[in-house]
Amino acid sequence: MRERIVEAASKEIRRRGLRFTMGELAKQLGISTKTIYSIFPSKDELIHALLNKAISELVAKEQEILNHPEYSTEDKLKKCLILVPVDFQFIKMSLIIELQRYYPKQWQMLDQFLNHQWDSIIALFRDGTEQGLFRPFNTAIFIDLYVGGFYRLIEETSDRQNSGTLLENLQDLTDILLSGILSKSG
Repeated sequence: MRERIVEAASKEIRRRGLRFTMGELAKQLGISTKTIYSIFPSKDELIHALLNKAISELVAKEQEILNHPEYSTEDKLKKCLILVPVDFQFIKMSLIIELQRYYPKQWQMLDQFLNHQWDSIIALFRDGTEQGLFRPFNTAIFIDLYVGGFYRLIEETSDRQNSGTLLENLQDLTDILLSGILSKSG
């Protein structure tokens, strides 16, 4: 039942954002709100469970990418930098703003993950530098730029006409950080 509720909440978030109610969720599942509250005492705890699931999925996907024998170091790096949980791939950046504004504890959990889960990426930087794929660079600055860029996308999304999805924005950010802005011929 717990997993059914989490799945339904995930669908509801994709459909309506974080503004769904536990009553609407119960109706969609054909169960009572009392049943939901017996498993998740609050909506905050349900959102926390969704984020835990997403973070676990990211860690598993990252390991899958890192262990893939046919991916080059560069491929692994690009794929790891644009990792997004399946349920989050097509969400608008405004949902991240909602999370930050209305669920500060859950935002803090995501923020900690974003700022501290870099060991695998640093290892790829080191491997790529040793292989001659990357020039030596300050990895801490790269990480700060990536995380700062992500936060800037969140802050400014309402000012942009086409803010895109989380996946699209991370792809653009990663491409600029890894390839720069110079054309291939320039």
